[in-house]
Amino acid sequence: MIAKTNDESTARLAVVDNTALVQTLKSGKLLDAKISEVTNIEVAKKKVMADKIDGYLAKTDGEYTLVTSTDGTTKFSEATVKAALSQIEMADKAAHLKLSAEDLASLQTPAALTIKTLNDKGESRGGDDKNAANSIISGGSTIIIVMLLMIYVSMIAQEIANEKSNRIMETLLAATSAKVQYFGKIIGVSLLVLTHILFYIILGVGASLALKGNKMVKTVQDMLSGVDINFLIFTMLMLVVALLSYLVLTAIVASLVNDQSQVQQAVAPISYLAMIGYIAGIVGASVPNNIVIKILGYVPFVSPTLMPGRLATEVATMTDAYIALVLQVIALVVVAKFGEKVYAKNVLSYSDEKIFKQFVRNLKK
Repeated sequence: MIAKTNDESTARLAVVDNTALVQTLKSGKLLDAKISEVTNIEVAKKKVMADKIDGYLAKTDGEYTLVTSTDGTTKFSEATVKAALSQIEMADKAAHLKLSAEDLASLQTPAALTIKTLNDKGESRGGDDKNAANSIISGGSTIIIVMLLMIYVSMIAQEIANEKSNRIMETLLAATSAKVQYFGKIIGVSLLVLTHILFYIILGVGASLALKGNKMVKTVQDMLSGVDINFLIFTMLMLVVALLSYLVLTAIVASLVNDQSQVQQAVAPISYLAMIGYIAGIVGASVPNNIVIKILGYVPFVSPTLMPGRLATEVATMTDAYIALVLQVIALVVVAKFGEKVYAKNVLSYSDEKIFKQFVRNLKK
């Protein structure tokens, strides 16, 4: 690119004693500049010093030299100028070798390359198409996790806080046990989440069928056709396990809440925990092999929003992904068992202590 740092005029470039080059640059509009011709380098230098031109281009023994003024406001991009001159040189050589325009176009046509991956189920698409499709799925799953967390984490916390603040909890526990109520809430909200997801899947499939001829829909379908089925299965499993894990964690923290005013204070750390993996994924895009990013990919409650992205960009293997999934499942079981005891103990407790202090006290016991 050649541009002025102000809007006074277009850049002015003089070509030294080369009428053919001047005509080519003007007719091809290869450079965004006013092209003129000077008879020799001395004249060109005087014009540069007098600020009548911003620079001059000379060709000597097959090599080009571009000279610009140090006092001028015009910036000449080496890459842009070199690309324009290379295009001119290629056309000249083609003419010298008596090549037609079709021959030159054929020589410039890039090689056709299709990348596939091979597994025990056969071949599937690979390369940039697969990575792009996987990245869309991983990014989408992360956004879905965060969005659903914002909706349903707050929902289950407000429900428990409402039951405690209105003293409905005593009536409920008189009819059933704390364990049944604890797991009942988690399972009930989880089924609601799955219904929500299923609804949007059906809506998406229906829309794609109804708009089958739409150009945008076809583009999306072509891109998603490159999704690795193993990657898709892992992402869906991680999505379900992650949502269950966060709901369990919310039920535990919500049992320490006394009224509605404490709900946001209780659920905020859970939302922050989910965002750690998302932020780490953005940071890790530039340093994918950083040891901290690698470790975080296996950490429960962080891996659901980090590992799918690492797998999509192939900086993590499918084995790494399933190790992270197993660790998240183990964490889910452990936290669920721990949460059962915390819920039973605190669901009828109305302590004035801060939620964090109550949680630490429960951990110690």
